[in-house]
Amino acid sequence: MKRLLPLLAISLLAISMIVASCSTTNLRVVKINDIIDSLRTQFAPDPRTAVFDVAVRDSGQFVILRGETDSLAAKFDLLSEVQKVVGENVIDSVRVLPEPELGEKVYGIVDVSVGNIYQYPKFESQLVTQVLLGHWVRVLKEHHGWLYIQCEDKYLGWTQSGVIKRVTSPELDAYNTKKKLLVTSLYSTIKNGPTKDSGTISDAVMADLLMPVQRVGSDFKVELPDGRIGYIPSNDVDYYDRYMSTHKPTPQGIQTTAEKLIGFPYLWGGTSIKGMDCSGFVKTVFRMNGIHLPRDASQQVNVGEKIEAGHNFENLKKGDLLFFGTKAHDGKPEKIVHVAIYLGKGYYIQSSSDDRIRINSLLRTDTAFDKYNLDRYVTARRILPANEVSSKN
Repeated sequence: MKRLLPLLAISLLAISMIVASCSTTNLRVVKINDIIDSLRTQFAPDPRTAVFDVAVRDSGQFVILRGETDSLAAKFDLLSEVQKVVGENVIDSVRVLPEPELGEKVYGIVDVSVGNIYQYPKFESQLVTQVLLGHWVRVLKEHHGWLYIQCEDKYLGWTQSGVIKRVTSPELDAYNTKKKLLVTSLYSTIKNGPTKDSGTISDAVMADLLMPVQRVGSDFKVELPDGRIGYIPSNDVDYYDRYMSTHKPTPQGIQTTAEKLIGFPYLWGGTSIKGMDCSGFVKTVFRMNGIHLPRDASQQVNVGEKIEAGHNFENLKKGDLLFFGTKAHDGKPEKIVHVAIYLGKGYYIQSSSDDRIRINSLLRTDTAFDKYNLDRYVTARRILPANEVSSKN
């Protein structure tokens, strides 16, 4: 029994030392996770538009940081703050995107009429958005024939490598300085010759961009990003600068563009005439009227001026955006899941997940009344410039 007591004391001491060591390790991890959360809030508050995916592991002697970010400043601040906690005992395995393996071609120009962007690098994953011909993207990393890209509106996702033409920063700058043609018709085709029986080399949809070469009869000879030369009817395009100078954002312009799309199908993640979700529809309509909006309804609700609609929506004007979802209550934040465009007199136009783009009404006495959306109405925002909003709608 006397021999057991010293052994027991030694064991208890060892256990207490292990517990103390584990407590110290856990405390360090907690502090570092707090640092990571704070920096994520600062540099990537919306994971749809910025990357800060970092985790920490404490081996006892070293703290190991793993993950990736698209901000060099975020990584610098992370290492600086973590070193204040553990000194120099940090193993840095955080990659800064674009990944070095991509070389200098870290930009791209969309080379198909509509490019699908997915949540993960596989077709079975969710479609999150689309990119259009002639528009540029930033390339962040590559995985087995897929590219992780950031669109012009900052939205992130995966697309197949063949969807874009990879270019360097100077090449993109040179491309952006060139005149562009904007596809203004809903749909068109690009032929390999100027005659009607010429073969097709690509389709084209509204808001695509093309590089003009010259007018050839009733066609425009154009160049695609990968160098292909084709011909598109001149009635289907206009010079981008000229179109935008003559299509200032007005309530009637918004309505005219929106109504052209009535009956087009709903598609989750879609932002083109090949299918649009609610925010993709709104984004496309405003884009064709010179206003660039964020991708999702929950982002669009932060743009413009908040409008108190009034008891019978009398304060709303044509062109205002209506947002639907759940109002803040019981300590829970507001949640926006749907958006539509107000047309006046209680009517609004939406891309409904039920089926298609259509006009509905907020008024109970109307045959187009949509009770489901009225019950989940949250707020309205005015996007159009004040001098363009009509006085009475």
